[in-house]
Amino acid sequence: MTATQQPHLAKARTRVFLGRVVRTLTAPLAARVSRHRHEAELTARFDQQLHTAADAAISLARRALYDVTWRGLIPQERLSARGEVTVEDVTDAMHLLYGIVAIPPEKTAAALRAAFEAREGHVDLTTDAYDR
Repeated sequence: MTATQQPHLAKARTRVFLGRVVRTLTAPLAARVSRHRHEAELTARFDQQLHTAADAAISLARRALYDVTWRGLIPQERLSARGEVTVEDVTDAMHLLYGIVAIPPEKTAAALRAAFEAREGHVDLTTDAYDR
């Protein structure tokens, strides 16, 4: 039997572009590179979903502030009213949007801090993300 009839005995080679160099890799090394790229893509997708959930939590907190709290206040008191968005709100939004429940609190707090600063949450909201 030849190596072509028994593919598991053949040394498969794959050409992979790494930076500016094209290298020929053996099958196990090519599988490892592919797995690493896949894990990097999953991590990037998770981070994007976490930032989206943080934005959603901030939007929900602002909506609750404006729709519920402001209605009972006179116009002069509205400027001092503040809402609150917590790390747990982001975790809940992540569960509702994507069904993900196991989220490291440090990553959740970091995503909430980034979204809070980008959306100028200090104007009308408070957060516990800086305490973690």
